[in-house]
Amino acid sequence: MSARLQEGISHIKANQFRESAEAFRDVLKDEPENPDALHFLGISLWNLNQTSEALVLIKQSMEIAPDRAHMHHNLGGVLSGTSDVDAAVVNYKRAIELKGDYAEAYFNLGAVYKFKKTDPLIATMKSLYSSSSLSDADQEYLCFALSKALNDTEVYEEAFHFALEAARLKNPDYNPNVMDVAVKEALKAITKEVLSPVKGRGNNSETPIFIVGMPRSGTTLVEQILSRHPQVFAAGELPMIGSINSQMREFAKQNLAYKGSIHGFIPMIPPNHFNNAADACMDMIHSNASGKSFTRFTDKMPQNVFHLGFISMMFPNARIIHVRRHPLDTCVSCFLQRFRLGHEYTYRLDWLGQYYRRYVKVFDHWRKVVPLPILEVRYEELVNDLENEARKLIEFTGLDWSDDCLSPQYSNRPVRTASRWQVRQPIYNSSINRWKYYEAWLSPLISELGGMDWIEQQIEDI
Repeated sequence: MSARLQEGISHIKANQFRESAEAFRDVLKDEPENPDALHFLGISLWNLNQTSEALVLIKQSMEIAPDRAHMHHNLGGVLSGTSDVDAAVVNYKRAIELKGDYAEAYFNLGAVYKFKKTDPLIATMKSLYSSSSLSDADQEYLCFALSKALNDTEVYEEAFHFALEAARLKNPDYNPNVMDVAVKEALKAITKEVLSPVKGRGNNSETPIFIVGMPRSGTTLVEQILSRHPQVFAAGELPMIGSINSQMREFAKQNLAYKGSIHGFIPMIPPNHFNNAADACMDMIHSNASGKSFTRFTDKMPQNVFHLGFISMMFPNARIIHVRRHPLDTCVSCFLQRFRLGHEYTYRLDWLGQYYRRYVKVFDHWRKVVPLPILEVRYEELVNDLENEARKLIEFTGLDWSDDCLSPQYSNRPVRTASRWQVRQPIYNSSINRWKYYEAWLSPLISELGGMDWIEQQIEDI
């Protein structure tokens, strides 16, 4: 493997996809049929939202090297984010045929595939698990895959057993005190006075819509509904707000002697910094849209729920859509899911309960102080009365109604979140009260949430 090819792969691992694409293009100048360079250039372009070219390159690489398991696996990943889920399943299964212990392929197959009780893959996975031949990392993938398969087949006790085992193997690095500090700081530092309009601060565009809420609460479904509108660009989960917050906090530490967390520095920052940052965000959004014309864009990064004060100073005319779902359904869905990045709090039930309480606390604060319009959406009402709730969403955006918004499953935009299979299906309500299947094992979660009285109060408040 050439040094430049290895460099490109290192950039992919670091999520530096523009740099990786450049490296692979360099390799292809001298080796135009190098299957690895073609393949990983395709993967890089996929992550840069250049889906059509990505698929051409990946398929070209597989014509040259048709029996490489990782290539079928990666193509499955690309296809699973598009509307071609059936082809994704075929490629994941082919990867497993070529490499029987490909634990990550079993896991990713489960994200786009509903298992049946007679599925031979379940027995295969159990046999592989019992062999103890896998590394801890692969065993973790396999346990999550088995948990998903057994949940599909309604073997709930065993499904939860494998979820617990997967979480143990994950062994995440998470400190709940960090969240406590951040929430206390928000309540103290971000007041109505701090957020009151200041001349020259922020970008006055009405284009931004921020969809927030807990992961697995229905934010992806809301994004899909809005994405079907011809005047909306659904930008996915963007890291831009968190990144800008980190950059400004570093500025405050170096120049303003700041020593706190993610909120306390905000009142110190000169107004023009928010304007410059917001303008840069808008430039990035237009670049990502690749020429698509739009009058609204959506950002559905879940962590933005902790940055609404910051967002209101960058975009004083933004809109906020807050999606809520039954606390136990939300948390159980989080616990059963292996997230690709972040969300370490989801791997222990007590941490999940603590995190959810902090999320509710900080959002209650934002309701009181943030001068932005906020639409509350309840997941259960959305799936039971799609048209009425979708019309509320479109009215809130200030756009004219489009009937396309009633068929979110037909969106052809790439989806990279854990909900990528669900959003390709017709709207269904079978996930409502899913937590009851697992109630016997939820005492640590229920306790940290504050007991059933607190949970029932949340349901009434939704």
